[in-house]
Amino acid sequence: MVCCSFKADLQADFILNVPGYNLKDEGLVFTVKFIVSKFKEDFPSFFEDFNMGRGRPKKYLPDELLGLFVWGVFNNVLSCRKLADWLDNNDESCNYILNNKKPSKSTISRFFKYNKFLIGELFYYTVFLGLKLKLIDNNCVAVDGTILKANANNFNLIKIEEINFLEKLIKKYSDKKSKNSTWFKLRKYIQKGKSCLDLKPLVDKIDENLNKNGLKLLKTCLISKSKLDYVKGFLIFLKENYDGKHTISFTDPESRWMKDKEDKMGLNYNYQVAVDSHNGMVVAEYLTQAPTDHHQMLKMMKMVEENLGQRPKFYLADNAYLNNQALEHAFINGSIPLIPNRVESMKHKKGNKIKSYSKINFIYNEKEDNYICPQNQILNYQHNRKINNVSYRVYSTSMCKICKFHNDCTKSRVREIMDREHPLRSKLRQDFNSKLGENMYQKRAPLSEGYFGSLKKNYKCKKVERKHLKNAKHELTLKAIAHNIQKIHKNLNTTLI
Repeated sequence: MVCCSFKADLQADFILNVPGYNLKDEGLVFTVKFIVSKFKEDFPSFFEDFNMGRGRPKKYLPDELLGLFVWGVFNNVLSCRKLADWLDNNDESCNYILNNKKPSKSTISRFFKYNKFLIGELFYYTVFLGLKLKLIDNNCVAVDGTILKANANNFNLIKIEEINFLEKLIKKYSDKKSKNSTWFKLRKYIQKGKSCLDLKPLVDKIDENLNKNGLKLLKTCLISKSKLDYVKGFLIFLKENYDGKHTISFTDPESRWMKDKEDKMGLNYNYQVAVDSHNGMVVAEYLTQAPTDHHQMLKMMKMVEENLGQRPKFYLADNAYLNNQALEHAFINGSIPLIPNRVESMKHKKGNKIKSYSKINFIYNEKEDNYICPQNQILNYQHNRKINNVSYRVYSTSMCKICKFHNDCTKSRVREIMDREHPLRSKLRQDFNSKLGENMYQKRAPLSEGYFGSLKKNYKCKKVERKHLKNAKHELTLKAIAHNIQKIHKNLNTTLI
């Protein structure tokens, strides 16, 4: 039997009315709350127009709810419903973040809906702290992207032809609503199954042109005037998100058909990230509908420079990011891009089976501006050639005609090596193949791929939980914030900030 004095000692060791008293001093939750509070202290104007959407003023403060979302990322609790359920378990860390308050699911949801601005600004603030605490040295930034599955069903789709058919149908018949009108008869047929001989040609046409999702929209717009207006607006939204090639997702129209890392086609988003080399902090990130990385480098450079307030010395990226606009921006502004061309990219990829007479085995001589083939024949510059409005420099030799390996090397009369004609491309190749360039480029994979690995393994982010581009973007921004706060917590005592 336990004596009363021992019971009293046990009760005294656990204090409920002081948030955070029972947590470990070195806990990450203290860093989260400290940084969010510091953010509010440094930028009070961001919190003055705190908006909860509707209703009377709430007792929940924006920094408390913002901290809850960030802390939820660390615990893989992302949705508003899961956050509300988590609070019901009386978790001490949540009590500390929220000062013993328990907002409902609807309160948490309204905060996310009306205050996404705070999430974006908190990310910039973690970058600001990284610079202030010298955790970001701005010497080298690695840029990379990954394909993330959207919260969309690959089979829940609608065709552009169905949308156009529905719009014409609504425009032609929905204005007339008398008992003898086609729209009224169609409603009775769809809702109550009452057939009409006059309606048979139209019903046959509807069955021919609409699949289950198109029929679902038609049934919805026959319910009431408000539902009809909703369907009209939704059809416009679907058309705005048609990419001109594929079907449109019914669940998340803003997602796009693109191949993932496993070369599987699906409804996905492309997540772009820039990581500083000093401590691996994320300095820029955004979500895009573009299926490839080809046109993302220039946008990412501008975002990095805006967030850091200065230009990095080196940019690291793979061959997919190589384009002339990005090169010009980097060189003009004093940065050095280290991006391999297609040949150099093949050298760095493990497991590539390279043929004996592939372009990768033709050695470029910078001084003489020529190529040396595997049989030590020199391919001199001959002329320029335009292909798809892109100018290429062409290198070849007449010795191909008498070479005994001719058939192994090429099916043409002579072997031609072509390089894109741009004055900065030779400078790029020179920088990339230098000793400094080779050493710097080795940092790329551990930085960007390391962050994506952490994102998918630690934060369980193989797909986005929220539908639509803006919501999915802010979900990923929260994870970038959590990553940066973890770096700050790991490297510094936050009481020194």
